[in-house]
Order: sequence, then structure tokens, then C-alpha cells
Amino acid sequence: MTTQLTSSHDERVLASLANASVLISLFTGFGGAIAAAIIWATQKDKSQYVAFQALQATAYQLIGALVFGLAWCCWLGFYFASWIPMIPQLEQNPDTLPPLFWIGMFSMVCPMLVMGAWTLYGLWGALETYRGKDFRYVVIGNWVKRSMMSSQAAG
Repeated sequence: MTTQLTSSHDERVLASLANASVLISLFTGFGGAIAAAIIWATQKDKSQYVAFQALQATAYQLIGALVFGLAWCCWLGFYFASWIPMIPQLEQNPDTLPPLFWIGMFSMVCPMLVMGAWTLYGLWGALETYRGKDFRYVVIGNWVKRSMMSSQAAG
């Protein structure tokens, strides 16, 4: 759900950077979440728009890092599990690799596709916030909004 908001150019840039920091997560795991959290911490008292976008980007990227890690662990487990039945086959026919090896190798595509889709969605959020829209990640956006509203009501 996106709606047009009135926000300054600086607010749109900061909100966009918080979402675009998903690119940092590709190389550092939690680095993008840390960058988004820094934007949130420095802007939470200055701009509700930036604070919301940065906080949801932080949550999105933390969840993404956990999903990536889990996906790679599953792939690694499957890959090594494909080696165990191959050992007797390699002893019998050392010149060819059994099909199970190639299935294990090509299953690497699954975590890569997850990472690619996750990154593109984060970049979509960066584009939408740069346009000044109230971008919300599916599920995460509404959860963060409710959390922010309840903490404001309590404080």
C-alpha cells in the first residue's frame, strides 16, 4: 500500500537510503540493517516519515539476513547430503559425476533467487520513498506502524 505524502527532499532521500541499504546486506549480512537503524536513530525525533521508513527497513533487512542464512544453510545441508550417496558411485565410475551431484549444485539457485527478490523489493521501497510515497513492506510495514503508534501512545 502506497499513498503520496508531503515530505521534503531530504526526508525522501534519507527514507530512500534506509530502504536502499538492502544492497549493503548482500555483502555484509546485517550491515544494511545497521545502516537503516542508524538513519532511524538519527531521525526518529526529526521526521516521522523517515523514522517509519528506516525502522521498517531495519526490520525487513534483519528478517532478510536471517532468511538468507537459513536458505544457505539448507542448500549446504542438501549439497553435502548429495555427496554421501555419490561416494560409492565415484569409486565405480570416477570419470562421470552422478546426477545427484548436479542437482545439489543447481539447487544453489534457490537461495540466490530469494536474495535477488528480497533485494529488488527493498530497492522498490527505495524508489517509492524517493518519490515521497508511504511505502509499506507486506506484513512488516503494518507491524512496524502499529508498534510505533503504541510506543507513541505510551510515551
